[in-house]
Formats: sequence, structure tokens, C-alpha cells
Amino acid sequence: MPTAWIKSLHCKTNTVDDVLYPSRSSYSDKKSLLSSVSCVSSSHAVHDAYTPKKPKPKPKPSPAQPLPSPAPAILLPARFPSLSELPPGHSSRRVVEIIFTSSWSPDAAFPGEIEMLFRVRNPARTVARFEEHRAAVRARSGPGDSRCAADGNEMMRFRCGAVVGDAAGVAWPAERVRTFSGSGGAHASGGGGGAGRRRAMLVCRVIAGRVRIESSSDAADSVSLGNGELVVFDPRAVLPCFLIIYKL
Repeated sequence: MPTAWIKSLHCKTNTVDDVLYPSRSSYSDKKSLLSSVSCVSSSHAVHDAYTPKKPKPKPKPSPAQPLPSPAPAILLPARFPSLSELPPGHSSRRVVEIIFTSSWSPDAAFPGEIEMLFRVRNPARTVARFEEHRAAVRARSGPGDSRCAADGNEMMRFRCGAVVGDAAGVAWPAERVRTFSGSGGAHASGGGGGAGRRRAMLVCRVIAGRVRIESSSDAADSVSLGNGELVVFDPRAVLPCFLIIYKL
């Protein structure tokens, strides 16, 4: 994935700050809208009973208007963090869209459409665990591991979820987490999907730590399987930042 876009995300916008330091202001609860029923006085009721009113003329039917397309159903696990949608034109959304589309394939442009994009609001405990894991990786870094000593060898990577629809949701990391350097590789890891099907993809911050290749037996925090795929051994090393709903 182009390093320039990662630097742009870190330096030119407050995207990462929004993930690390979520707003402390509580979200307003959604209140149910209850229809009010007004009661007429008894005298008016009697008058209406004995003095029938002239029927009002029926309004002319308006021409049929096309119904808007329903928003995609996003079925998330109960322990998934809260989400806030980034509207089209938002500065953070534009940066994430560029990263997502430009890393789809070196030979072809992204062939689909980004329908919705959300910022992930991680709980403070999740962020604290992420930083604790970074500190542990830095503490065990060797003399030649300058990246690990600096920031735990943090990367921005992609993780594909399941199909978004009536009976599927976004997959949440297990003990070992597969991540990808490109959005196209992450999409393929989820089985691709036919045209017109919605999918979900997470853009994550990943503390890769000490990386080894698959055939090596060296002590490591993650393993590179080639073709941009990296498997981390500790789910605390993965912090989701954005959720992208897209359709091919």
C-alpha cells in the first residue's frame, strides 16, 4: 500500500486522533416518536353526533414517486464498537476512500461503489489494550528492530468482513487475525462475491511487531504469508479504525 497515503492520514487529518481519543460527549439516546391522541370535549362530541358534517372532498392522488433504496443492513456482533457515519465530502472519508480504492489492485481500478463509510468508536479499554500490547512489543525488541523499538512496527492494513445482508455480519478477529496490505487482497480473502452483493471491510491499525516468514521458526509477533497477507498472533494488536460498506 502506498506509504504516502498513510502519512497523509496521520499528518494532514485528525483521523487517527479521532480513533485514539474518541469524543467523551455521550451520544443522545434515540427517543421513540409516539403519536398523540387528542380528545374533544363532551359538548363538542354531542354536537358532532347530532349535526353531521359535510364530507370533505377526497384529495387528488399525487403521481407515484419512486421509493428510495433501503440502506444496507449492518448486522454487527454484540461486542463490536459503536460506529459513526462519515458523510460524503468529509475530509477523513476522502482520505480513507483514496487509500481503499488505490490499493485495490496494481493493474486495475476499484470496480465498485463505496456506499457507506463509518468511523469506529473504540472503547477506552480497547485502546488501552492496544497501547499495552505496543509497549510489550517495544520492550522485547532487539538491537536491530528499530521499527519495533519506535512504535511496535505499526501498519495500516485491511480486514474483510462477511457479506452485508439479512443473515450475515462483520467478522470479528479471532485469536489469530489475517490482515492484508491491499483492499483487493482482503476482498479476495473473504471469498470475493458476485456482482451486486454488499460487503464490509475494516481499515485497521496493526502492531506487526517482529515479522517472520512462514518457513522460519524465529520468535515473532506476526508471520508474513506473501502477497500482502500478514497474520498477527494477538488480537490486541489490531485496532479497527473505519468500516467500509461497498458493492461491486
